[in-house]
Amino acid sequence: MRKNKIVFILFFVLLTLSSCRSQAFLLDNHISPDDISQIQVVLAMGNPEYGAESKIITDRNEIENIVNAFNEATIGDEVTDDDFHVAFPSRYYFFIGETIAYQFSFNGNDTERIWIDGNLYWVYYANQSPFELYQESSATQIIVDENLIEIQQP
Repeated sequence: MRKNKIVFILFFVLLTLSSCRSQAFLLDNHISPDDISQIQVVLAMGNPEYGAESKIITDRNEIENIVNAFNEATIGDEVTDDDFHVAFPSRYYFFIGETIAYQFSFNGNDTERIWIDGNLYWVYYANQSPFELYQESSATQIIVDENLIEIQQP
């Protein structure tokens, strides 16, 4: 009887450990929202002649929400060919002062698939995704070229 209890306990412990998959966070080191002076989001750019939609986010609450979304994000499996979508990248630039300190590239605008070292991975957020936060941002939408310079659409 005692042997059965030990086997059962070991089985239960192994089952519990196997179901507790360790999460790989997007960021090894968290970014402090207080360090970020602005975030510029550039949505997927097709023809560079027409530029891309962009917002320069400077509102402290919005910066904090976006930074926290990245800090809490976890990386999933590599995206398979079946789930790959041909799309131009959208980019999120985090500035400290006038310098780009962090840059994140996604496959398309939805921020569900992130490029890391040339590979595409699923990314999961605890709450809202960066794209949802971008859409809700009160920052003025502008059009920028490849160098992040505001242009007028032709």
